[in-house]
Amino acid sequence: MNSMDKRYVILGLSGLVLCAGIVMLGVGISYFEQSDNDVTIDRDSENYVVNFDPSLLRLTYTRSSDEKCLLSVFMGQSADGRGEMMSYPRIVQSCQESDPVCTTVTYTIGPGQAELKLSVTELSVSDVSQNVKCYETTWSSTTDDVAPVDCFPMSDYWFGGAEMYYQHWPVNSWDKFMSFYLSGDMFEDAQQFGSVLERYWLSSSGVALYVPPDVPLHLSIENQRICFKGAYGDPYKIRNEALLTHWLKYTACFGDSPQVTHDFMFKKYFKRPNALPDLRMMKSPIWSSWARYKVNINQSTILQYANEILEYNFTNSQIEIDDGYEVRYGDHTFDPVKFPNASEMIQTLHDLGFRVTTWVTPFINPRSENYNEGDVNKYFVLNGAGESGRVPWWNGIGSAIDFTDPDACDWYSGLLDDVRTRYGVDSFKFDAGEINYVTVVPNFELFTPMQNLGYYTRHYAECAFRLGYQIEVRSAWDCHHLPIFVRMMDKDSNWSEAKGLKSLIPTALTFTLLGYPYVLPDMIGGNAYEAGFHGTPLPERELFIRWLEITAFLPSMQFSYTPWQYDDVTIKLSRDYVTLHETVVFEELKKASEEYVAGKSGIGPIRPIWWVTYDDVKAFTVDDEFMVGDRYLVAPIVNNGSRSRDVYLPGPTFRDGARTILWEDKLRGGAPIAGGVTLSDYRIELEEISWWELTLK
Repeated sequence: MNSMDKRYVILGLSGLVLCAGIVMLGVGISYFEQSDNDVTIDRDSENYVVNFDPSLLRLTYTRSSDEKCLLSVFMGQSADGRGEMMSYPRIVQSCQESDPVCTTVTYTIGPGQAELKLSVTELSVSDVSQNVKCYETTWSSTTDDVAPVDCFPMSDYWFGGAEMYYQHWPVNSWDKFMSFYLSGDMFEDAQQFGSVLERYWLSSSGVALYVPPDVPLHLSIENQRICFKGAYGDPYKIRNEALLTHWLKYTACFGDSPQVTHDFMFKKYFKRPNALPDLRMMKSPIWSSWARYKVNINQSTILQYANEILEYNFTNSQIEIDDGYEVRYGDHTFDPVKFPNASEMIQTLHDLGFRVTTWVTPFINPRSENYNEGDVNKYFVLNGAGESGRVPWWNGIGSAIDFTDPDACDWYSGLLDDVRTRYGVDSFKFDAGEINYVTVVPNFELFTPMQNLGYYTRHYAECAFRLGYQIEVRSAWDCHHLPIFVRMMDKDSNWSEAKGLKSLIPTALTFTLLGYPYVLPDMIGGNAYEAGFHGTPLPERELFIRWLEITAFLPSMQFSYTPWQYDDVTIKLSRDYVTLHETVVFEELKKASEEYVAGKSGIGPIRPIWWVTYDDVKAFTVDDEFMVGDRYLVAPIVNNGSRSRDVYLPGPTFRDGARTILWEDKLRGGAPIAGGVTLSDYRIELEEISWWELTLK
């Protein structure tokens, strides 16, 4: 058997997983309490059954008499999901006589060719909940050229994973070939995973998949399958000598509903933020110089911008001085030609009621004073020769700070503390932090070797948090404990699913499901990159207005292009939506965030519409509506030129299975409407957004 034959063999082992402890196992599930407002009820013990049939080599689960397959040997595919089905005449299963349910299994591929070892363990979950069953599966290989792969057919709707170029919700329609599962700058590459990702996926039937951080995980989602592969090799360079060659481990958990399972998973595997973020950033708009001015800023520009904001009677949380203020990237100090008296400018901004933040990155370019000051090269990601590695990024060639070194974080945060002291800057916008800016260094070396490079991103975010709560980052992995805003990747000024307006809601929902509740959407109207990275054309008016309306219901509003660049109607409309955000939406955002931090809710303030209901199949497919807490449903227009849309109101039953959902129309008024219905061709003018308030009966 050649190596290609062996590769297809192991890739076809999907479905043999979880054989141990699940043979003909029926699991009764009862409802798990979600919050103080929910009602705990007992469900039919036959409502949810997990079953493994050894004669068919199929693992199935049944909800409400609807049988689904999670794993099956007949679903085996190649690593990129494109291979042919295969048969298994050369696979021999062997179990010890003392192990009748096969908790440890050896699969021999060909006579003496390779062995694959499988162990499956039922996890004890009594410390979290008795209402979810979990099974941990581990594959290990005895040879370098056979890597274990398991594929899961998406017979349900699946959510989670990563921020993506095309942000589909659910993820069933993704088209992502097999690659290592680490964050990347997906701005120009639709096949890179994005800046925010976790090893977590959740289905509409309450099935969850979780992969531990030390597994050398590769992932594909295509052809309606999620495939995991465990394989070493760049960038997974560090091997665990206690294991054999390649290995794969993951946990599959089963609960009565996605809400139950999600709450369970976050209690068992993830953390919550221990506080709220800076609430002024949540309540009032951020005003950024970037999209409107790009790098063409100076002291007069910033002061004029601030005066315009006040002249048109807009509130603010802060003014953000973005790219273009430094002499060289990595200085972090103001160009004395463009900003002849930066301290005085910032004091003036403070006197006008603004806080001030500046834009920083983890890169220091070689001409920067900070690059050449003392023996700082040791603080950078090194190449194989022990020298500071060179990193191509969007503003030239620099070196990336190695945040796995505590001394490097001390040095970097000290530089920024000096900036605050020197100029009076209040805080910072932290850009980049993705893993591709580490792996681009040939033979990269980090101060702390790690099997999962995602820890680099976490160390960067933790270093940023030293500067306080008034923080935003754009990359995150395992950073759930930090009460800071996580920003979406730059959006283009268009209506598309490819980083345009249509990606806004799916990205916000993905962030919140992955445990990042304080979502910072990008600039209202996008960045207008259509005219080049430094171009500043004004986005079309209708796009700006529709973007504004959605952002008014998200955890933070961020302007760069301004309403007064359009007309008086846009100015008034913008003020009205800012007021709505500050006086109505903010209170629910704050309340829902407090419940999440306190553990009274399993999810942050921005929620999918299926979160409030039980077994509403239609709700799982809606990608252009969202909930603010359990109170408001938002159904905006996301199509150019549209003045109506179908609005789906989920229901009829609340997630506790006992109460009926009613929806009150906040736009048109009228009698409450029972949930579980679609309002066809609901009229929404350009200046309007459809939003509804949930009540229970």
